[in-house]
Amino acid sequence: MWLLMRFGDAADAELEFVPAGRTLDDRPVDAEPYIIHVDTGSGRFDHHDAADPTLSAAELVRREVAPDDEALRRLVDQVTRIDNAEAYGGRQPIFFNITDLIAGYNALFPNRPYHVAQAMLPNLDAWYEHEQRSLRLERAFNRRLEFQTRWGLGIAMASEDGGSSRLAYSCGAVLYAYRDGHGYMGVAAQNRSCVDLGVVYRDLKRVDADADWYLHPGKRMLLCGTPKSPPRVPSALSLEELVDVLKRR
Repeated sequence: MWLLMRFGDAADAELEFVPAGRTLDDRPVDAEPYIIHVDTGSGRFDHHDAADPTLSAAELVRREVAPDDEALRRLVDQVTRIDNAEAYGGRQPIFFNITDLIAGYNALFPNRPYHVAQAMLPNLDAWYEHEQRSLRLERAFNRRLEFQTRWGLGIAMASEDGGSSRLAYSCGAVLYAYRDGHGYMGVAAQNRSCVDLGVVYRDLKRVDADADWYLHPGKRMLLCGTPKSPPRVPSALSLEELVDVLKRR
């Protein structure tokens, strides 16, 4: 329903709910163009008769309304894997997935599926934005700088969205540095590393003295501005100049 409302022509659609497998007023499925059945009734958006683990109702809708949207493809792929009970290999993770969130709403609004759907729409909007941001970060990461430090491999990247510890650490980095579209900068190190950014902080206070650099008490994170805490004075350094400071340590 979210896909049809956000990416199809159903932004103003009325939502109706029927028992699983049934159709609205028991009418023939897909017989009327203005009544769209999703995941029920063995119609064009019901995958249950296909017995194909790569299909879900969401995937069938995606292919029709937005087949070339990569962020949406990633989102729906996860939905399809969860729907076919193959989201994770081996032991299940302990954190929430989208199904757990829906289950929570169903517990809050038992027998009120309309309320559940309306509550979930902004959550799905936020998930989609997350997938779009991830794609932008991956493209920026392809232009990354790699360098050596006293602690091991460092990776630096510049993007509108900042940096990605997940991407950096997955490539073997011990620490990473970033500059975002606001000019905010940061350096972070793996939690289990022996990195002590205190020495870098002292260097930055010398070469970038006016900037509002903040050293986290754990000494594995250095920040000069975040969206939640803009710097009084931003750093005057370029990303390459910050890397030079890190390489000297």
